[in-house]
Amino acid sequence: MGIITFIDQIKKRRLFKWLYWFTKILLGLGFILSGFRKMPGVKFTAIGIDNPIGLFFEGMYQSGFYWNFIGYYQIAVGILLMTPWLKRLSPLLAFPVTFNIFLVSASLHMRGTPVITSAMVLGNLFLMLWHAKSYSPIFRKNFQ
Repeated sequence: MGIITFIDQIKKRRLFKWLYWFTKILLGLGFILSGFRKMPGVKFTAIGIDNPIGLFFEGMYQSGFYWNFIGYYQIAVGILLMTPWLKRLSPLLAFPVTFNIFLVSASLHMRGTPVITSAMVLGNLFLMLWHAKSYSPIFRKNFQ
């Protein structure tokens, strides 16, 4: 039995359907709330620049446009995750962000946060696996 067939069997179970929607909504809300924390004039954290975490986020905040772009992107992807629009594309759009959030939290040794961010990455991977069948043409040997 191939992975696509296995996933198709899983998708028929009520528990996994519920988990799929729960993951989409939770990840989407997380993206939207985090995105609003990156709007112009809003700082993500109150941690001082004497701390590596505070210094990192202050540097990102001081970048201006880039910081705001990340926020707008997170809000857009969060909305897409929670709606049926582009349901196959939204996990792909979210993955680079969730993976980078995990890398930042792990590399800055944020206490407890890598556990949460790794759950975000796993949730995002779950959503991508859910739509694996629609991604399969990308990985076919013969492109015609």
